[in-house]
Amino acid sequence: MRIRLIIAVALLLPVMAVAQNGAVNSPRTAQIAAGDNSAGVPGLPFPSGFKPPEGFLDEFWNDSTVSAELHITSDQRKRLQDAAVAQRLALIDSGADALKGFVLLSSILETEPFDNAAYEKRLNELASTTGKAVQNLGEMVVTPRRILTPEQWTKLCSVRKAKQAAARAAAKPTSQRKIPSSLSEPVQR
Repeated sequence: MRIRLIIAVALLLPVMAVAQNGAVNSPRTAQIAAGDNSAGVPGLPFPSGFKPPEGFLDEFWNDSTVSAELHITSDQRKRLQDAAVAQRLALIDSGADALKGFVLLSSILETEPFDNAAYEKRLNELASTTGKAVQNLGEMVVTPRRILTPEQWTKLCSVRKAKQAAARAAAKPTSQRKIPSSLSEPVQR
């Protein structure tokens, strides 16, 4: 029973983290735009060091270079912005509902005598609210594809791939670090 509870919480944390993405002009947004998503999302990192796909959290329509390259219209920009705000609020609400369900479920586990029927009911409610959060996340992911034209979408994917390649090229591999000579020489006795 606890395994289902742990799985539900593990599913909720990334959803809530996406919903809590910071302001457009924050330093973290610039860090993500530069290809560095090593710290997760502002306020709540993803569990186990999970890194979402490049561009998953960015507001590309607010980047003047990308926006010009894609020829995003003012109507598209407004629709993308409105959808992003509405979807983040929905994610926050569904994530909060799921966390409330988690707290209620935990309290049932701690009471004596254990009420299995109440536990199963709360577990089903938690599964439902978690499912709603996942659906909201899915809507957030697909909305740009629905709003952009097929040509714009293809171009956006190319821009994101180029940014990923540039970020990888700029990253310094750890295998190229040098061992100080004092550590590599044998100790003489």
